[in-house]
Amino acid sequence: MLTSRPTDTEIEDIIRRTIVELLGRAGKAVPDFDDDDELMATGLTSLDLAALVARLSRRWKIDPFLEAKTITEVRTVAELYSAYQECIKAS
Repeated sequence: MLTSRPTDTEIEDIIRRTIVELLGRAGKAVPDFDDDDELMATGLTSLDLAALVARLSRRWKIDPFLEAKTITEVRTVAELYSAYQECIKAS
């Protein structure tokens, strides 16, 4: 459970930085990406996406993909932001 709720902007910033960090650690180029870009267009593989969800789950102690929706429903960066924003607001 969250003790302090991050703002929507903070959620977006943390997710974006985590994506960049994961790509950098994997030695992958980090493309410029926008909110409307497909998650896979960022360079994330399905394994990277699983690592991203795990990191964010540890950080916020939530996982929006356990009940509300499945990760396969999330296609864009903005949809990923929204999944976390909605879950955090509901917690």
